[in-house]
Amino acid sequence: MNFKELDQMVGWEQEVDNIDWKSMLEDIDRALMDNLAAELGFRTYEQLEHASERIVQDYYIVYLSDGRYAWWNPLKYATEDPLYFADKEEVEQYITGLLRLDNEQRAQLRNGLARIPQMHRCIVCEYEFNPKDPERRKWDSSEERNEFCSAECAMEHVMTEMKEDFTG
Repeated sequence: MNFKELDQMVGWEQEVDNIDWKSMLEDIDRALMDNLAAELGFRTYEQLEHASERIVQDYYIVYLSDGRYAWWNPLKYATEDPLYFADKEEVEQYITGLLRLDNEQRAQLRNGLARIPQMHRCIVCEYEFNPKDPERRKWDSSEERNEFCSAECAMEHVMTEMKEDFTG
């Protein structure tokens, strides 16, 4: 090994020593959570989390616009995909078996599942959104624009329609 190669190795080792590993791991975790949100049809992880109900520990359930329920865990997402259930009865049966719920606990679960709002899918961006989200009232106080997730998507839709009207 010559001195030039040795010098390059020392430089490389110094570069590795200067890496902010904590920041890099946080970036990876953030990317995983954003990927989870995208997999479930949401624009951001925060929107997914806000639209979901925590059932136990770090397990959540969300009621998607297509009628399915998704069971997910942010801490296990790297190794465990979300589970999808066709309807409320199927997810109730799964959770009851997983957690070994008695009849009273199962009734509580059934009542909790009945209160989870069903998401809608935006006709512009195609992301899932909670039509009951209080933030939506800032731009849709009458709650009549349930086909749009945001004021930006509603405006984009109006602008597209206007453009089509002018161009034929």
